[in-house]
Amino acid sequence: MLDLKQDWHALPSRRELEEARGSREMDAPPSPDVQPGWDIPELVAVTAAVSGRIVREADQEQTRQYALDFDSFVSSAVDSIQAGACGIHVDFGGIAAIEESGLSVPDTYSKIIPAISQGTDRDWVCDANILRGRSFAENLFPISSGLAETAPMAPNFPVPWMEAAAQAVTEQGGRVFFSIHSTAEVDLARRLILAKGILPSPTCWIILIGYPYDDATDRLGTYLAHPKAMATELIQIVDRIREIDANAFIQVCAAGRAGHYLATQALLLGLHVRVGTEDTAWRFPHRDELLSSSVEMVERVKVTAEALGRRLATAEEFRRMIGTATAPATDDGPAPTPSDTTN
Repeated sequence: MLDLKQDWHALPSRRELEEARGSREMDAPPSPDVQPGWDIPELVAVTAAVSGRIVREADQEQTRQYALDFDSFVSSAVDSIQAGACGIHVDFGGIAAIEESGLSVPDTYSKIIPAISQGTDRDWVCDANILRGRSFAENLFPISSGLAETAPMAPNFPVPWMEAAAQAVTEQGGRVFFSIHSTAEVDLARRLILAKGILPSPTCWIILIGYPYDDATDRLGTYLAHPKAMATELIQIVDRIREIDANAFIQVCAAGRAGHYLATQALLLGLHVRVGTEDTAWRFPHRDELLSSSVEMVERVKVTAEALGRRLATAEEFRRMIGTATAPATDDGPAPTPSDTTN
């Protein structure tokens, strides 16, 4: 501090002091590298949930292009993979043409999943719903049959079933993704499954907030009233997950009205994304424009990711991130560990 007891005329001015410390004006900034790079991974795993069930109560004239039967489900999945998705979420629940076909749960998965593989020459990861069927064997058929590699699971199902399902998926070499609709479910996952040491690291999570709901909905999606609510809600859930596992693999669904805005927020945070018409029908949160297809969502998120300096991961790169495949050594050194490629 300057000595105010002295003659103030003898005290240095602001400019003199700034010159003495080598002060920079805004037109003479320091080298850009004084700002360290952010911890944002280049790779982003983009998967697609192609079911059209979100519009089953809508005007069919407007939504007939959505995946609402066997053929459209398979073609939408294939087109999404061709557009860059590294995985497909296969869930036919709520699609009358499939559920009322007379096929058993195992037969339905055995029809859909191979048909998708036959329709594309690109590698892809199958993420299958494990809630369908009347027995544990039918529930887990997509995993036990080797048709699927990952499976989402909300952490509020009966504990004995969750424990058994988590162990069975892991023993088959797959990964359970905790499906999270609120911070309360993060705590359920921690207390009921993770604390028991059933699952390997990194833990895998998929955040599904902003999904449509009404008074008859059995699981309430988080209320996202505006962009700030979207951002703060997502950050809060991510923070709670990171407190449990700093290296967790976190994917965010482009769901409800927020849709592509939510996907973009996830990309900004260095997270991964699931798109598709299973979770939203809206192109924008502020316009009543319907999406044409899941493929449109894959293409849009690819453009956004590239604009932010990120690249869509291949299926094999996705497997490395979640720890189900071992990356080969390269000329640049050993293969990365899951924590090196996951954010």
